[in-house]
Amino acid sequence: MTDSMDQKIEQHRKYWNREDTQRPLVSVTIAEDFFFSRHYSSAKSLLEPGKLITPDMLDVPAFMSDYERMYNESLLVAQDGFWVGTPYTGIPWMEAMLGCEIQAMEASFVSKPTGATIENFEPKELSPENEWLAKYLEFTRHLVDLSDDRFPVGMPIMRGPSDMLGALLGQQEMVFALMLHPEKSSAALHNLTECFMKVIKAQEDICDDFHGGRSLGFYNVWAPGKCIWYQEDLSALLSPALFKQMLRPCGEYICKDYDYTAIHLHPSSFFIVDELLEMDQLKVIEINKDIGGPTIAETMELFQKVVERKNLIIWGELDEHDLEIIRKQLPSRGVYIHLIAESVERANQLIGCLH
Repeated sequence: MTDSMDQKIEQHRKYWNREDTQRPLVSVTIAEDFFFSRHYSSAKSLLEPGKLITPDMLDVPAFMSDYERMYNESLLVAQDGFWVGTPYTGIPWMEAMLGCEIQAMEASFVSKPTGATIENFEPKELSPENEWLAKYLEFTRHLVDLSDDRFPVGMPIMRGPSDMLGALLGQQEMVFALMLHPEKSSAALHNLTECFMKVIKAQEDICDDFHGGRSLGFYNVWAPGKCIWYQEDLSALLSPALFKQMLRPCGEYICKDYDYTAIHLHPSSFFIVDELLEMDQLKVIEINKDIGGPTIAETMELFQKVVERKNLIIWGELDEHDLEIIRKQLPSRGVYIHLIAESVERANQLIGCLH
């Protein structure tokens, strides 16, 4: 490894060990907006509102030029993180594998409920013949070949257990199912969690280590060993008691075989933080700065609460004022920032505020 690579790896080790890194670590996504689906030229023909998307429509080799461009762009940014190649971010992969129809919108893709109810829910099993799983793994293999050890390959943003059940049943129907049929719902959630784990482990078997470790896709955070992250966006529809009863066991199951783990969190789910802090195997809580607020200053008390017990990733379109607040009010250990910046120049300008 070069001295620069050695330094980056060492900084990441310190981050995971909650040692002093002198400043928050930082990684970057170069994007003009949060609609990452349309940042791939290869996907433009798919983004026709109402178009039904099938796996054969995704020409994986055609996407590789977009990935190569993004990787080369990342080298121009003075960041701590390593760009991670992930299967095309735009597709709701888990929903598709579980049988939901995938429909295009102008800037992204959505899944349609299957019409299933909790009363007639049948356990899902993902076989190697599942066309969407095969397409996901095809992306992974092509990315590993493209990488040639230049960058890590990992998982994109993937739906969590509540999100998968909500996608299959419908969101409102999921909430009623959890309240009125807790045993059936718990069994369904566990089944869907196992499906998620099967996908991730199949991908792990294809991926290579990167300088002795793996990386969290979407955040570009390197870890010294196997890592995984997940989300529970639909936890926002539940009570704290329902989260503890129905979803916390799923998260503990996801994290149990990994030393480096993270969960993605929106402000609408801040009420579950206390439960997350009690999950021993969960190492990182990632918190979004969403467009509708709250601000970094308004979220600071929660950031401080998290970083007392666990590592923190702050994700979003931050500005100089945000970074100044973070630098002054958070410790220089266990804090990572993932910036969304419109250009390489803007990214480097913002990173300069942390030095």
